[in-house]
Amino acid sequence: MLGLRWVCVAACLMALAGAGCDRPSSHRAPSGLGASPEKLEFGLSAVGVTKTMKVRLSNRGRAPFMVHGARATLPNVQVAPFDAFELKAGGEREVEVRFTADVEGAVAGMLEVLTDADNVGKEGVAKLGLDGQGVKAFVEVPARTLDFGNVEMGQVELRELVVRNPTKVESPVRLSFDGSDADQFGSSEAGAPFVLKPGEERRVPLAFSPQRLGAASAQLHVGVECPMCEPIVVSLSGTGIATLLEVTPLRVDFGRVPVGATAEERVIVRNLGTESMAYGGVKLLDNTSNAFRVVSAPPVAGGLLAAGAVAEIRVAFSPTAPGPVREARLELDVKPLGTSKPGPKVSLRGEVGNSCVALQPDPLDFGVVAEGMSATQDVQVINRCRNDVLLSDVKLTTKKGGYFLLATAPSSVPIPAGQSATVPITFMPRASMGEGEAELSAKILNGTSTSTEVVKVKGTGKVFAPCEYTLEPEVVEFGSVPVGSEVTLGASVRNTGKSECFLKGMQVAGGSDEAFRAERLGNQVLMPGQRARLLVRFKPGSEGEFSGMAEGWVNHASAGHLLVPLHGQGVQGCFSVQPTSLDFGITRLTCGPRERELIVYNDCPGPTTLKALRTEGDASDFKLAHGFVFPAVLPAKSRVSMKVIYEPSSDGDDAAALRFDLATGAPYTVGLVGKGVLKNEQTDEFVQESQAKVDVLFVVDNSGSMMDEQQSLGANFSAFLSHAGEAGVDYHIAVTTTGLERSSGGWATCPGGAEGGENGRFFPVDNSSPRIITPTTPGAEAVFARNTNVGVCHWDERGLEAMYRALSDPLVFDMDDPRTPQTMDGNAGFLREDAKLAIIAVTDEEDFSPQPVAAYETFLLGLKGGDRSKVLFSAIAGPGDLTTCPRASSTGSRYIQLAQSTGGVVESICTPNWAESLERISENAFGPNRSFPLSETPSDTSRIVVRVDGAVVTGGWTYDAASNTVIFDVDKAPQPGASVEITYPVGC
Repeated sequence: MLGLRWVCVAACLMALAGAGCDRPSSHRAPSGLGASPEKLEFGLSAVGVTKTMKVRLSNRGRAPFMVHGARATLPNVQVAPFDAFELKAGGEREVEVRFTADVEGAVAGMLEVLTDADNVGKEGVAKLGLDGQGVKAFVEVPARTLDFGNVEMGQVELRELVVRNPTKVESPVRLSFDGSDADQFGSSEAGAPFVLKPGEERRVPLAFSPQRLGAASAQLHVGVECPMCEPIVVSLSGTGIATLLEVTPLRVDFGRVPVGATAEERVIVRNLGTESMAYGGVKLLDNTSNAFRVVSAPPVAGGLLAAGAVAEIRVAFSPTAPGPVREARLELDVKPLGTSKPGPKVSLRGEVGNSCVALQPDPLDFGVVAEGMSATQDVQVINRCRNDVLLSDVKLTTKKGGYFLLATAPSSVPIPAGQSATVPITFMPRASMGEGEAELSAKILNGTSTSTEVVKVKGTGKVFAPCEYTLEPEVVEFGSVPVGSEVTLGASVRNTGKSECFLKGMQVAGGSDEAFRAERLGNQVLMPGQRARLLVRFKPGSEGEFSGMAEGWVNHASAGHLLVPLHGQGVQGCFSVQPTSLDFGITRLTCGPRERELIVYNDCPGPTTLKALRTEGDASDFKLAHGFVFPAVLPAKSRVSMKVIYEPSSDGDDAAALRFDLATGAPYTVGLVGKGVLKNEQTDEFVQESQAKVDVLFVVDNSGSMMDEQQSLGANFSAFLSHAGEAGVDYHIAVTTTGLERSSGGWATCPGGAEGGENGRFFPVDNSSPRIITPTTPGAEAVFARNTNVGVCHWDERGLEAMYRALSDPLVFDMDDPRTPQTMDGNAGFLREDAKLAIIAVTDEEDFSPQPVAAYETFLLGLKGGDRSKVLFSAIAGPGDLTTCPRASSTGSRYIQLAQSTGGVVESICTPNWAESLERISENAFGPNRSFPLSETPSDTSRIVVRVDGAVVTGGWTYDAASNTVIFDVDKAPQPGASVEITYPVGC
């Protein structure tokens, strides 16, 4: 039997051989291309960062086929090059595709695979969908300074730094340290990058292990790993000590505490030695305000604090009246046995004022609400404190006129520092009751301090005649929109009657395709002829038809439910327009048109014909500027730019659809929106800083006539720091000179290692004394006296240019100036992102710097993001009337000009009282912020209205036209944490 079987097999093989290798086509085994995934969804991708995906191509048939290549239809998607390859039955091969987002926004296209697989078709192109969205990657670091306090040599103090990713894209983060003391700081997260997922918050451990006695500082760079992302710099500080007695903290800051409230903190005393210490209790010193008290100080048996023992002292701050509170000290009578030295003293500090948590708006006014309908609005609870707070015991009490309801059940809500929580409230008028009133109250727990905040709530019920209206348009048609792109169009309701209409919001109705989204409109009363518009965004996630509904409600018994159908089509193709939505923002009617640019892409392999461009909706408010002659033929692989001009003709929102009619298919749509404003008024909002940081740079003239002035400056350093001490300012103080080039020598030489040519470097460049003075610098007055004794060897005074170079690259970023032979002569660590910058020039001569004064002003403002409240330039210089100052060589007119334009102080170099002059400059630099720069120029300064914490302030401030700034009087400056609103009319 076996032999017979092999005979049959051999016969079959011979028959096949005789027939040749080919089989009839109808019997040939088919080939089949498969792809996994079938659609490349890059999702959110950081702008400028390349995101890579791999598509696995496989042969799902039984015959081999060739893959000749692959290409993408989007300009910012690339396929990794590969040679043509064959896939046998069951074979697989990966192809790499790279997406690099050029700008923020969504894009969609196709990946085309060139192949002869049987299941592809005659054209030989298999199409896979792809999309992605560019998102700006960044992280938030709430704390920009971290103080480890006093740490014993050889010990390790740990702190946590919060790093948040508020974006919708992964953010790769890398930590690095620099600075002269960077070796004493570290983190287990430093070195290799770690990834923060969207919305993730991580507490990064940081350590300070002092290797040297004294103050230490460094900078932690928190960087997002992308080409266009600047790192966030966190200033680190700590002090290495050798004592065996640990007192934590050495400075207690109770923060802002309202009058009548109490805050408690604790001071821990720990004996770290191996022998007992004498313990005699505690007492308060300098408590002139009686606002501080010792809550508890447990007795110690036998008056001895044993080795390793811990004592906890609780102290409280209870302000009884508004106004400043002088610091007190807590003396701890703890010391080694047999010594008579006084024990350590802990500084106690607190501020008086309203809570740093604000409830807004106050009052909450619902306005007019139609009887039989309801309205809902939110109260925002804003945490302006330096730490997290707890919102609890939320209560709403109706006084009269209607039903006021909490939209959600009250509960305790933690609010992180700098963030807010929402309390929604609903108002339902009672029939014929008219005005309604209620009161919202909430408790705020801030550390150990508790305060109660109250907001008045009001609304008015009214009977409306049935609303007469029209819908514009009756159907919102989005047309063709590339998959993944977004277009914004408007759905409107217009009051066509002769009486008012009450509109209860507008929104995208439930059940609509998720491709349609909109921000819900608030309730409002429409006057006759007035229109309300809901801006609807359409973003198709795939090819095909999408539908939805916009809805709202008006006061009408039978036709009160407004319904506007929504329709759009998701498409994929080689033609596209970017961006697909243009938002022109707010445009004042008297200020002329605004224009934006569109780019039309034809990434098709052949030409595309554009038949026409047209606008629908508020077409008269939008005009097009282009070079098309229709029908316009767009060459293959081309792009053309055009402009859209927005010139509103009336007050209110405008929206239009810009249609691109192609020779084939439905029109492509770009959404155009803008808002015309008839009221030419601007309101700028500010929050007064609760804790000041100031970086102070003295620019001291080192010419031959300045010896006496340098000595007077150095001898009155305590007068300069007078206001800094009272306000608890965290300051950096450095000195440079007006000299750029080294002195040629001769009759005098200059100390410091640069022979008068500091060229912006801080004095002394040889580091013979500390070059940056801080509140923890030992012997700060003596250090400042040495640092201002810069010598009298120079003659070419260029103070403004020296200032510019001191705060510019490379000095401002590097610990060592790479251009000089001296070591560690850079200025890194001085300039802090979140600190005010104060420059003080001291000279008896005019400035001879090469650039105009305005250029130096622009430079200083650029360092602080254009915020004029963060920049001050003051001058002790030759006055305009030289007869009053015979010692001055000339008037310092350029210094005076810059001081006047930045709100600084000008003093004569011949001042008879250096202490008083420096005190005035100190108050200007370190006192509460009194200058609030306006974002636009008032057209009528007599109509400026200033509000502090919601109350109109009619006096105690002036408007300075030169700097376009509202300046408060010295004794009228807003308290820390106060909100400041300035409203004024504006032109164009």
